[in-house]
Amino acid sequence: MPFTLVGWSESQDSAVLVNVAALADPHVRIVGDDVVVPALANLAAYYMNGVNITQGRILSPSLRTLLNIDVRALDRNAEPLSPPNLQDLFGNPVPLVASESLNAQAAEDGAGAQISNALAWLSDGPIAPVTGVMRTVRTTCAITLTAYAWSNGALTFDQTLPAGRYQIVGMRAESTGLIAARLVTPASPWRPGVIGFDAESDVEPDRFRYGRCGVFSEFDHDAPPTVDFLSVSADTAETVHLDLIKIA
Repeated sequence: MPFTLVGWSESQDSAVLVNVAALADPHVRIVGDDVVVPALANLAAYYMNGVNITQGRILSPSLRTLLNIDVRALDRNAEPLSPPNLQDLFGNPVPLVASESLNAQAAEDGAGAQISNALAWLSDGPIAPVTGVMRTVRTTCAITLTAYAWSNGALTFDQTLPAGRYQIVGMRAESTGLIAARLVTPASPWRPGVIGFDAESDVEPDRFRYGRCGVFSEFDHDAPPTVDFLSVSADTAETVHLDLIKIA
């Protein structure tokens, strides 16, 4: 089952819930604060953080027919904690409606305006784990990121991949201020991704490694994916580990 990652980020001064601006995104439609739900119309996971964040909510017209989702497990920090407070619904996602507006709201208690971030993973149904002969390869990137925006860069592989076709079945990403990272694969319209980290010792959610989140995407050895990075800072060095299964 495919999945994709979208996000919101905004600096605000509000002790009550207010909309957070959607991040500019070339692969889904964005209208102001709204992420227009694509064909992957299930909420498979969500995450929110901010230095002074006190409350969060995920909302849409279809959710509102019962209850919008109040986010209580928040990372009260500029970057994801170790481990992060990911709300994992991949095995039992919440149905949305394609083309409706999906929003994130946040409240904070800072002395002035503070940045709140939100991430949502969208899927076309429950995500089943995959198995196979897996290998992890380290890759690097050396672009200067734009803070609080998706920045795309090419990967340099530490090892030469044997000729063939590969499935990506896990991912970990790190840079100085990283919030999240997602894959951009030539053959796929979707951008599956993960929570990011700022240190090698940070503990990632098990969900995003070793086939537990199904197949992120596929690529040929001579046409590898690029990566979108979302950071709190203008990082200049990024590291991405990919779990691979060779299928051809």
